[in-house]
Amino acid sequence: MLRVIRVNMADLKATVEEAPAELTRLGGRALVSHVIYSEIPPTSHPLGKKNKLIVAPGLLAGSTAPNSGRLSIGAKSPLTGGTKEANVGGTAAQQLGRLGLKALIVEGKPANSGIYVIKVKKNGVDIIAAPELTGLGTYDTTARLRGAHGDEVSILCIGPAGEMRMTAASIASTDPQGRPSRHAARGGLGAVMGAKGVKAIVIDAAGAKAPEARDKQAFQAVSKAFIQEIMEQKATTLFSQFGTVGGLSYLSKIGALPTRNFSAGSFEGNSKIGGKSVAELNAARGGSFGHVCMPGCVVRCSNIMHDKNGKFLTAGFEYESSAMLGANLGLDDLDTVMGLEKMCDDLGLDTMELGAAIGVAQEAGLYAFGDGARVLDLMLEIAQGTVLGRVLGQGAEVTARVFGISRVPTVKGQAVPAHDPRKEIGTGIGYATNPQGADHTGVIIFEGEDTAEMVAKSRQKQLTTAAYDSVGLCQMTDPSLEVMAKLLNSFCGWNWTAEDVAEMGRATLTKELTFNRNAGLGLATDRLPEFFEEEALSPHGGTFKVPVDKFEEVLKF
Repeated sequence: MLRVIRVNMADLKATVEEAPAELTRLGGRALVSHVIYSEIPPTSHPLGKKNKLIVAPGLLAGSTAPNSGRLSIGAKSPLTGGTKEANVGGTAAQQLGRLGLKALIVEGKPANSGIYVIKVKKNGVDIIAAPELTGLGTYDTTARLRGAHGDEVSILCIGPAGEMRMTAASIASTDPQGRPSRHAARGGLGAVMGAKGVKAIVIDAAGAKAPEARDKQAFQAVSKAFIQEIMEQKATTLFSQFGTVGGLSYLSKIGALPTRNFSAGSFEGNSKIGGKSVAELNAARGGSFGHVCMPGCVVRCSNIMHDKNGKFLTAGFEYESSAMLGANLGLDDLDTVMGLEKMCDDLGLDTMELGAAIGVAQEAGLYAFGDGARVLDLMLEIAQGTVLGRVLGQGAEVTARVFGISRVPTVKGQAVPAHDPRKEIGTGIGYATNPQGADHTGVIIFEGEDTAEMVAKSRQKQLTTAAYDSVGLCQMTDPSLEVMAKLLNSFCGWNWTAEDVAEMGRATLTKELTFNRNAGLGLATDRLPEFFEEEALSPHGGTFKVPVDKFEEVLKF
């Protein structure tokens, strides 16, 4: 029996119910978006009692399908004011799958200002007062919780940023080694969790059995073929050797790397903070690439990064962090950039949003590009919760508004990620039109010449991405609709076609778009900032020139 757990923080009570029929064939992002659409008033305040935090594993959670351990977390976003699903790796999704949970839904707000831990286990739910965790970073929080509940549990937690309701706040997820290095980073969901009075969610699947495929032989065959398909992709080899940060130098070469607050597409210090040279330096220090961020991963794009003294520093150093905290701020010292990323991990902050916010702060004269010591000072302001720190912690849009800056790299209030749309037109179309705001929910990297082709590709990519976010598959595998249908049929006992999987993605996007429209996010919000259209991007001189009517074609289903 698949179950749904609802936790009401107003009276600190939890109920466990059989999943309703309408959720049977929904998982991950599809389930999150359905609950947001069905249960959250679109005009409610994101940090108010009527918002809900939904945690949902994908449809294949708990299975042995490759790269199927992605987790969706969602709510009405305090950053965009619209629907939000943030996707994350780690071990939580697989443990929730073993427990037979479709979703954990956190509702209401506590009457007091205390903070709590929700523990989900085989025989029920505990809501535990945890004042001793107040103000702790994610590393100390997970260390204490693992000490109290065992090393085998999975933990979702917030840092001080979430407790302070900063809209750049993320939710950390522990990796297979128990480190809070994976983050549901986008949309400010850490602030929603903090507003609910929840410091952490502990998931303990002890005694629970993994779900079995309805057709074991077929499921094994499909999984084996899918693994082979993944391993034959050139990108898989590159990711395992150099991680996602390995692509930074290439992005700089083609002129798509955000540099100095999106004023250029290439960074002269790119080889110091990305590419093959970083992997070589890290290996010399005793670090390594080729690790998994979740059970069952065959891509192995994660890493263990060591500092100049050969000591562990971080296990979440990704391309986006290096681009937005490095090139976008004019920083080329690897240890400085990794240190900033580690601070974001511990404070519970989205590295992309923070990189964009500090980039905007440069235009306000708060620091000079390349001044790593000053960026560290700004991060300490955030940690201390000063007025300036709280402004920066609210993200790029609020930072720009406070300091009167008009050149702001955001869509629907959310910072543009680490691919410049003046070079990658298809990605730019996705940034502008996706209901999630500027996000990796439909990017078409390394492509972008023909506008009509990119409109069609963006539409299809957004639909496919919504589907595999719902199935629980990692985007690095780029699964086809046909593969997803075969996996679902053999595991769940369904009889879906590729079109049925596409329909799940289409329905998800439609609900997200409808919620946004009802929340007041009209067509005018489906746009990129003006400077992408007006400022030529060096070194290639490109601008973003997609007619407005083309945006409106993308999500017409």
